[in-house]
Amino acid sequence: MKILVENSTWNNIGDGFYQSSLYSLIKQMYPNDDVLMEEGPMNRAFRPKIARQKDNFFNLMSFQTADVHVFSGPMIPQLLNNYKQKIIDIKSRGADYMLISVSGAGVQEGFRQELGAFLKKYPPILFSSRDEETYSKFKEFVPESYNGICTAFIVNRMLPVDEFKPKTPFFISSFYSELEPIFKTNGPVILENVSLERKNTYLNLSHNISRHLNFLRPQQVMLDTHQIVRVHQDLSTHFYHIKFSHPNSFMSFNLLSYLAMYKSADFTISDRVHSCAVSLAFGKPARLFTKSPRAGIFDRLGFDYKSNGGIIKPNLDVIDVELDKLKVKIKSVL
Repeated sequence: MKILVENSTWNNIGDGFYQSSLYSLIKQMYPNDDVLMEEGPMNRAFRPKIARQKDNFFNLMSFQTADVHVFSGPMIPQLLNNYKQKIIDIKSRGADYMLISVSGAGVQEGFRQELGAFLKKYPPILFSSRDEETYSKFKEFVPESYNGICTAFIVNRMLPVDEFKPKTPFFISSFYSELEPIFKTNGPVILENVSLERKNTYLNLSHNISRHLNFLRPQQVMLDTHQIVRVHQDLSTHFYHIKFSHPNSFMSFNLLSYLAMYKSADFTISDRVHSCAVSLAFGKPARLFTKSPRAGIFDRLGFDYKSNGGIIKPNLDVIDVELDKLKVKIKSVL
């Protein structure tokens, strides 16, 4: 059996966390089969706006065939434009596909019904959500629906990640929808003692403008005993004046290097869902600042991010339990 697992549509490195873990999971579960990586839709990965640019793209995905294809991520709202023809082609060949660690959180009712009709006509052999909202909204349309988890939580179980010991302990700060806050502490540098002076904008300018002036703001290197390491998950090579505006800024084209940072840090403070998810996956606490419906991945595992100022404590046992359940579900259909 040949299985192709989508692993390319990285708008930021956080997408690589769940896609690479999912690939490794399927590879581990089916060691005697051909488990390979598949290209994803160009429009999802790169989002060109000009028709000619789209027409000029060589669509590798359309040529890749397997017995089973596996797609993942917050792709449900894109299913009718970026995945529709691919899914039709898969089913017309008599092959199958699975949707694992997917999200359609926030879709409106009319669109939900349209998506549901398509899923009924071209059903996946498994629809495994990563948040309960997605499961509730789409379980009626797919016979094999499962209230699953985000596979970013299993990076520590699926990927070979190094851990290093820095000369100075550090914590991770990763912000993209607001400017980095000023960090303060009222005792030893543990997550519970760190307070934040949040700053959405600079000089009352919009965030899209003020982020370009971030280098003019105070430059915190340390918080008492700890270095502040700024992890930038946007892989773009543009706007270095933003990405390297502050000391200890980190970027890499290596997914595992990012994960080594999260594994080696004492804790994470971020407005990025997957920054906090992988921090928890390595048994490190995290503090999340977001109102995104994608944060439903934490609710699914019982991680409370809505109280206590967004502080989330890790629970590796619940991750292991849910990973085992996901394996059983995949085995039941494939």
